[in-house]
Amino acid sequence: MISPAKLTDSLLAAPSPEAARSLLDSLWAWLIDSGLRIVVILLLATVLSAVVNWLIKRFVSTMVTSSTALSNATSVVVKRTQREMKAAQQRRSQRAETFSNVARNIARMVIWAIAIVMVLSEIGVNIAPVIASLGVIGLAAGIGAQTIIKDFVAGIVMLFEDIVAVGDVVDLEYATGTVVEINLRVTQVRSIDGVLWTVRNGEIIRIGNMSRGYSTALVLLDIDAQADNLEVTRVLEEVAREFEQDEDWADELQGAVTISGILTVDGARFQRRLTVDVAPGQQWSVEQEMRRRIRRAFREADIDFALPRFTEATGN
Repeated sequence: MISPAKLTDSLLAAPSPEAARSLLDSLWAWLIDSGLRIVVILLLATVLSAVVNWLIKRFVSTMVTSSTALSNATSVVVKRTQREMKAAQQRRSQRAETFSNVARNIARMVIWAIAIVMVLSEIGVNIAPVIASLGVIGLAAGIGAQTIIKDFVAGIVMLFEDIVAVGDVVDLEYATGTVVEINLRVTQVRSIDGVLWTVRNGEIIRIGNMSRGYSTALVLLDIDAQADNLEVTRVLEEVAREFEQDEDWADELQGAVTISGILTVDGARFQRRLTVDVAPGQQWSVEQEMRRRIRRAFREADIDFALPRFTEATGN
């Protein structure tokens, strides 16, 4: 079999009719032999990638279904609420989707890396020196790319320890928002103003996850100093009781509303605080609803909020 280099040299020369026929016969023989094998390799790599993707998705789906069935069976024993079961199911689905994406990407890279090496071997490239050179280059790159290795290790730890998952609302110190993608090198977060932040996993020192277990809605009130604190307490307790009994918000609340005493006081105001545990990620809507109800109740009870403070600028 004539190598591609010899075929190229023959094409550049001015061959005789007999040499041209011999060249075409050799080219046809190469296409029938190595060319056909290259096509088969590429087709097999494509089919294998699709099959592996399907198997990973199927495996992950089966795991989620089995975990859900087991959780439903044990919930009767441990008396878990419907809200807790729903949150656990959502968490399992998010984690499974994250693992599925990472596993499929790794499988795809491995399959096509092997296919490329096989194709190079078929076109006459000696892959032994190539593999040896890649090993040396990889060692040098590993020494010089410690930051990337750090990112990969941190990404693996984050995935296996289930620290964050796609869909979680997190504070990564550098960015705050909803996690839209996690891979072994970076984590992407969509902030509330729509900006897509990409944070390297190795640079994440602390993670605040606002979608794990429960969140806390907090409402801080600045009340006019002339208001009767006993009347304020009565109004707040009434608002809290009505809010807890509202069926439209029953699925969001995970406990009773806690009303603090006077937190701070000065000549113009005093502060009160309301807190309640809610479903993960629902604290902002609950806070908004509580403020709306408190504002209406204060207006009906003739209770004034404190006026904003103004600092008078003075010049020298």
